[in-house]
Amino acid sequence: MTQILVGLGTCIFTVCGQLAIMAPVTHQEIAVVMAIWGLFGSIGAAVGFAIAGGMWNNILPGELYSRLPEESKNISRTIFSDMVMQMSYADGSPEREAIVGAYADVQRKMVIAGVCFVPLCIGCVWVWRNINVKKLDREQTRGNVW
Repeated sequence: MTQILVGLGTCIFTVCGQLAIMAPVTHQEIAVVMAIWGLFGSIGAAVGFAIAGGMWNNILPGELYSRLPEESKNISRTIFSDMVMQMSYADGSPEREAIVGAYADVQRKMVIAGVCFVPLCIGCVWVWRNINVKKLDREQTRGNVW
């Protein structure tokens, strides 16, 4: 269900954002504003991935170490870096529970960090100009269809 909501939110924001940047420009400027839209979207994604990667690589090893049983603490780095080893522990074992708990804790912190950016996104949407596209469509020159 979460993925459906994320997909809907992303789709709505993307389409509305593209419409908001295309409405006030002429036909000749569409390619430029779409390129700028893509550029800043890529920059935003890169910043988000950098923050998420930094959180993952700096919080998860310590969280995993603190949750693992004493006999497994010495191999916490190996467990962190090897997905096959993580999956080799049986469901319900102390090691597997520690891995799942550490993942859940870090992902919770990542969601909190992401939610902290929501007011900025809402503020950006708030300053969009309200453009009456029906009126704009009547004023613009229509092309010829052959």
